[in-house]
Amino acid sequence: MLDIQGRKYASVTVCDVTLYDLITHYPVMYFDTLKVNTFEGTAEVTDIQGGQGNPTLASVSHTREINVQFDDAIMTMSSLAVLTGGELRHGTDENKIVMMESELIHVADGDVSIVLSRNARKGSYVYMAEMQDGILSTATRTIDPLGEETNTISISDFYNAREEFKAATLRVFYEYEKGFPTKTEDLSEVTVLADKFAGTYKFIGDTVLFNQYTGLNDVFQIEIPRLKLDSSFSFTFNAATEAAVFSFKGKALRDDEGQMIKFRQLRAEGGADDAGNGNDQWDGQYRQIPAEIVTIDPVTRDINGTGEFYPVSW
Repeated sequence: MLDIQGRKYASVTVCDVTLYDLITHYPVMYFDTLKVNTFEGTAEVTDIQGGQGNPTLASVSHTREINVQFDDAIMTMSSLAVLTGGELRHGTDENKIVMMESELIHVADGDVSIVLSRNARKGSYVYMAEMQDGILSTATRTIDPLGEETNTISISDFYNAREEFKAATLRVFYEYEKGFPTKTEDLSEVTVLADKFAGTYKFIGDTVLFNQYTGLNDVFQIEIPRLKLDSSFSFTFNAATEAAVFSFKGKALRDDEGQMIKFRQLRAEGGADDAGNGNDQWDGQYRQIPAEIVTIDPVTRDINGTGEFYPVSW
């Protein structure tokens, strides 16, 4: 039934969002740190005109679209993979992940080697440049790739380098790799491929609306049976204190029943119970006597029995 004027609500907070796999129905991703949700429904209109003066005789609506955006204040590697359509993997000893590193190293007079904070990768080259008065010199590299994983590199291994440095500051560039996680570090990687894109999921958004009449927050849920995530993305990393926002965009698709979006509301009328919602009251302490479930009329405050009793519990 459509009320002429229904209960009035205020939107007071953001939705928590869950994305579900369309085939297995398993939850794929859960977001509880969103900053804003936006749902925008549009449709095109074609006017039919004719007759003297060419007035508009009818307007026909078509091409319905529902666009969704939700901005996350916090990023995870899993959510990044969902956003980009990328492949997420963790390093293993059989398939390690390579990281690039650069660091400042200070050498003293007469030093014949440099010591890195990590082990440079076997088979890779190490590059270094000397910093003088804030200027970084042209880089030189090790003549040959490293024969083993090591964090100690002889200065004589670099092409055209002096065998002994006076006190100097060097910027060193190198590769290292990690396999299985340790107690202190876990390296993962998201790879975005040219032929892989963000997927289609069932979207569930859960929030509450403030009920002006009862003063309670009523449950409100939004379902999009088929949401195609947009594979475009943009990151802004800000040097100021403002945190970057990771934005997800998508478009609702028609399902087999023609459905695009559903809105659900769980309304609590009357006074609040111990949980802060609902109008069901307990008449009698059930630990002493059988208690009857009653309802309270929100206008007259009359008590009405339901005939449903809770059994005695000692």
